[in-house]
Amino acid sequence: MPSKDDLARRRYEKLVDRHESLMRAALKPEFEGYYGQLILGADDLAEMGELKNVRRAARKAGQRLAWKTTTHLVGGRLFELLRV
Repeated sequence: MPSKDDLARRRYEKLVDRHESLMRAALKPEFEGYYGQLILGADDLAEMGELKNVRRAARKAGQRLAWKTTTHLVGGRLFELLRV
């Protein structure tokens, strides 16, 4: 049986993978990867888990893509700003 830490690690990696695919989809080809924006609503955030883990996963996904990622929580929505 997997340990609790192993399950948490796999859950986190899955969250990072999800963020990575959302980030790729958020960028418009005409901007050549610069200044994308991903906005997650309150329902999306509730589904993804704790806010600190969601933000950490967003930053990790950005690192994987070699993008600078900043996150801002405003009115129950998480804004992720992406830049190559």
